[in-house]
Amino acid sequence: MQLFKVLSLFLGVFLIACEPASRPNIHFYHWKGAFQVDSVEQAFLKKVNSKKLYLRFFDVDYQVEQGAVPIGITRINDSLSYQFDEIVATIFITNRTMIQIPSDKIPDLAQKITKKIFSQGKKLPVKGIQLDCDWSEQSQRNYFMLCTEIRKICKSKNIELSATIRLHQYKYAHQTGIPPIDRGVLMLYNVGDIDGRNTQNSILDLKIVSSYLSDTESYPIHLDVAIPIFSWAVVQRMGKTVNLLSQISFQELETNKHIKKIQKNLYKITENHYFGGVYLYEDDFLRWEDISIELLESLCKEVSKHIKAKELIFYHLESKFFKHYEIQKLTNLANYWL
Repeated sequence: MQLFKVLSLFLGVFLIACEPASRPNIHFYHWKGAFQVDSVEQAFLKKVNSKKLYLRFFDVDYQVEQGAVPIGITRINDSLSYQFDEIVATIFITNRTMIQIPSDKIPDLAQKITKKIFSQGKKLPVKGIQLDCDWSEQSQRNYFMLCTEIRKICKSKNIELSATIRLHQYKYAHQTGIPPIDRGVLMLYNVGDIDGRNTQNSILDLKIVSSYLSDTESYPIHLDVAIPIFSWAVVQRMGKTVNLLSQISFQELETNKHIKKIQKNLYKITENHYFGGVYLYEDDFLRWEDISIELLESLCKEVSKHIKAKELIFYHLESKFFKHYEIQKLTNLANYWL
């Protein structure tokens, strides 16, 4: 009998070890003020066969008089032009909220968050909740308590609770702790120092990503990965970042007569003017940051060595970004996990 148990255990381990790698499903974040899917986005979703969406519902911030409150609420139309099978309600929570909220108010906050999700998404197939919070050592206890409370509610409704995991939370998990959730999503963007004088691309820097992935113990809960397909111009004034221009194109930047190119991705404002909805001053600097398909290929090649993802999530669903990528090349990124 003892020999049988040993052989059974060995066989189980062997089968797990020999389990063939599977190609992760491709999905997207939707991070806009209104939930709409235009014709370009619909076509893209159909070609990658994506019927699941991570939809930002609202943010949670802390106000002195009101406490933790929802802000930036996404407008959801009654009729949708694209039918999703699954919506993951994604909630961004500021770190200061979790620092400042009294711990005895957390169960009530969990109830308010979930109640608003199900009210706001009553016509949507909400089958999961994802919390997005860059928690710190100071906020860890309260944030994990909130995760626990929301997870109880999720279990009662038979839905999953996930959360975003930053690279520093992944590498230094013994310090930052493991949130009490069902699944995590490792964020592989906004990894660099946006204020750094020598920063070339704060959205994605492979050297930084590799440094966090190497010599790191296996994370104790399943992780999927989120990668960037967006661009922006970082506005710097007197050495400090003061704004981000996310609605402009590279072509608009290159052809603006009040902007002078001084390096490969660095520009100087030569005259006060509005650009991309933001007022720029003479002697401001703009650093253009974008993500090439070659950079994404290198990223996925590296990450696939460390994270056995079941989902590859693009940030974010925006038609203007799709024209910079061939659909097949984006789809092929998932093949690095095979």
